[in-house]
Amino acid sequence: MRNITYTERLLVSRHQGAMPLVLTCPHGGDEQPPGVANKRTGAGLPSDCRFETNTDRFTRTITRGVAQVLFDVFGEAPNVVIANFDRDYIDANRSRPCAFEDRDARQFYEEYHNTIRNFVDEIRTDNGGMGLLIDIHGTALIGGDPADVYLGTLNGEAISSLLRRDPLAMSRKRSLPGLLREAGYVVSAKVPETIRGDFTLETYGSFNADGVDAIQIEIESTLRTDTSKRDVFIDDLAYAINSLVARYADTDTHAAFRSANFLPRLQRG
Repeated sequence: MRNITYTERLLVSRHQGAMPLVLTCPHGGDEQPPGVANKRTGAGLPSDCRFETNTDRFTRTITRGVAQVLFDVFGEAPNVVIANFDRDYIDANRSRPCAFEDRDARQFYEEYHNTIRNFVDEIRTDNGGMGLLIDIHGTALIGGDPADVYLGTLNGEAISSLLRRDPLAMSRKRSLPGLLREAGYVVSAKVPETIRGDFTLETYGSFNADGVDAIQIEIESTLRTDTSKRDVFIDDLAYAINSLVARYADTDTHAAFRSANFLPRLQRG
């Protein structure tokens, strides 16, 4: 087996794969962008900006891990875009006016989003306008709605193309939440407004004429920080995502992977 190779420019790691899928990771970085002296303070931002600086720990590890499992097991890798800059300086999941305060940070922010845009455009061109984007985040356990995983879709808008083709795409047993539940995870049935999706889904979701079906996945902290749990989750998430790709993003290419080898891996009881 070969490891997926990444190239980095302006603190953005990327891999160009063959699957009609983009994995994005905006908040797992820990590096200070060269030449960017000032951290964000939230002062002077437009009133509609949601200001946060917390790092989504181990989301880079999960993103790379899922990509590697997809490549190892199914023979094709996704496109991957990872921000390595610290959220203290740049929030890659916000609009430009809300994302940074030091003007020298702009080139890093634009590198991240230009890379995503290029991958999305290539997928749409190669795949008849279809494709998927999974935006990977971390969250603490949410009081009143304890879960392992929360899935945001801008209340369905970011997956409008998928839902037009299959209104039950997020509720079937072989849906993304259905397969994760079958693997033993608690998936929230009511995603809080604060994590329903943000700029990445707003920009690249399929309600845009140049978008793809996009889902924000928020992973509870225990699944991310416990090594053994994280490793199992990476496998399960990769298999669930591949099923989603096979059913809804590229059925001609990936139908062969919807085999009897898939469900037993997730149905561990």
